[in-house]
Amino acid sequence: MAQEKQAGFVVVDVINEGTSFSTAGRMAAAIMEIRKKNGGCMPQDLNARGFTPKEVVDHWDAAHFLIAINNLSSWGKDNG
Repeated sequence: MAQEKQAGFVVVDVINEGTSFSTAGRMAAAIMEIRKKNGGCMPQDLNARGFTPKEVVDHWDAAHFLIAINNLSSWGKDNG
């Protein structure tokens, strides 16, 4: 029986001057799920997923960076 491939991230939590990437990794996964369900994701959509407004402000860009890297690593594999 084939299992459906789920988007996911393996994030090594590097802490550099107080910046943690585990929150950005969780946020990236949530953004991808929300986009798949709703066609897009606004910062306030993440509040319903348990992220505080401060976490969204602090990690929004890093989460999108992780999404871009994930898409880059699979680029050309599924799209020819």
